[in-house]
Amino acid sequence: MPQPGSFANAIKGEDFLVRELQTLRREMNELRAANPFGLTGLRPRDGGTEFDGYVTINGPLTVNGDSTINGPQTVNGPMSITGTLDLPAGIINNAALANPVQPGSAGLTQQNFATTTTGAAYAQASIPVPAGYSQALVMNGVSAGATNSGTTTDFLYVSASINGVTGGEQPAQTGPGAYGSGSAFAIRTLTGLTGGSITVECGLRTGTGAWAAAAGNTANVNALILFLK
Repeated sequence: MPQPGSFANAIKGEDFLVRELQTLRREMNELRAANPFGLTGLRPRDGGTEFDGYVTINGPLTVNGDSTINGPQTVNGPMSITGTLDLPAGIINNAALANPVQPGSAGLTQQNFATTTTGAAYAQASIPVPAGYSQALVMNGVSAGATNSGTTTDFLYVSASINGVTGGEQPAQTGPGAYGSGSAFAIRTLTGLTGGSITVECGLRTGTGAWAAAAGNTANVNALILFLK
């Protein structure tokens, strides 16, 4: 039995230090191979880092290089794109854009009327502005004809109107008892629309005298509208 003061209890064998060094080396190798960020989903790579799981950024994020997103992305707040946005053809359909273009049209005929030198609107039609649309591209094409009931040659003036704004008149020289006719167009871009309707009509007047009503006196309106948001 060892005596008090002897080194027998302290000596653990001649290979003690070797075994301790081997244990330290093994633990160092294990630490070297282990990912210290494993629980966070971070995996350091040569020249970068990989993320597994979710990432929450509570402050500003600046990306100075190229960025590729292969999965779905949801943006719950405003987003500003100050550069060029390139999209493959056909990936955004009309439904996804909530119908950015809505067509409208009107076709109307009025007959058996008289004309005056001050002029009047005929075949008037109103086209409702769809909810949510603030602009419109409008084309109104009209045609009209009437019999000169006077005793002298006169002119029949035909014009197209959009919301009370008249385009150029088309004159038709017509002898007494003869039938004169003409056509005209008006095109307008309307902005700032908030409901209501757009009025299109055919304007008619005669030059020197009123023409009596006749069954063949006819005014036609054919209008096409493209409503935009």
